[in-house]
Amino acid sequence: MVRRLIPPVLLGSAMLVAGTMMQVQAQAQTPVRRDSIVRVPAFHHLSLTSILMSRADDNVNRDTIGTLSVGGIAGISARLASSANRPWVVLEYDAAVHRYSATTRFSRVSQRARSTLSARLSRHWGLDLVTEGARGGSSEDRDVSDQFSVLPRLEYRIDGARRLRFGVSQRWRRYPTDSLQNATNRYASAEFRHRLSDGAAFEAEVRLERNDARGPRNDFRRPTISTVYVTPVGKRAVLEVGMQYRSQRYSGRLVEIDDEDFPRIDQRLQPSVSLQVRVAGSDLELGYEPEWRQSNDPTKSLSQNLLLVGVRRRWF
Repeated sequence: MVRRLIPPVLLGSAMLVAGTMMQVQAQAQTPVRRDSIVRVPAFHHLSLTSILMSRADDNVNRDTIGTLSVGGIAGISARLASSANRPWVVLEYDAAVHRYSATTRFSRVSQRARSTLSARLSRHWGLDLVTEGARGGSSEDRDVSDQFSVLPRLEYRIDGARRLRFGVSQRWRRYPTDSLQNATNRYASAEFRHRLSDGAAFEAEVRLERNDARGPRNDFRRPTISTVYVTPVGKRAVLEVGMQYRSQRYSGRLVEIDDEDFPRIDQRLQPSVSLQVRVAGSDLELGYEPEWRQSNDPTKSLSQNLLLVGVRRRWF
């Protein structure tokens, strides 16, 4: 299903760009009075970024017994916006090749297309509609699935430094290796962002998620709490520190405790830290992401350590 939905997303994006270009050209050829000119946004804010990333993972299969894997990601990312500041439409596309040792599960070619339409409702209120289609996940994650999602978001700007954002999303996920994981996933979220006077920024998000899968063992309910703090370090470096907590309850998986059955509940804690340094027009990135999972099923508790080293370069 997702494979069929991605081409329409790309086709619709291309038609939108083409239509805008035709309007701009027609307007330039038609003589009009100065006071009757209607400004049509031109999509000249195009950027292209290359990504080269290496990952070392001591538990690539997320099992109680860890398997060390070293992998690499090479990809490109393109972004097209209607303007440099507060664009009303943004189109994005990225593709990447993933290769890992000691496993074939995550080796793939991923593609992702994303469009964001924005409207200012008033001085303080804004509305976004985000549509995204992906095949084989994206260049940023390890979730090997095809998916299509729609996310409307409502934003309230408290002042120039603080904002609140509320969103609801519906995602359709398809897993090529296990059809019982195919699911309709829904979540609602609330996010707070505060930009500080020293150039740093703090974000906090609460998300309530429901996953309804084809196989009942893959149904779950999951609240997520996450925070991110980003601060400049000198003139050429940026430090990012994050923390994420999840509690995942499986309604279709039972665990026997003292001769009584209970739904399986996993609790996950995932901190992260990364440093980006600007060197010769490129961004060098070094990151570390440990993860701990505790479960009322003792055979499902695990730990994982992920080390990332990479370089990103924006060509234009």
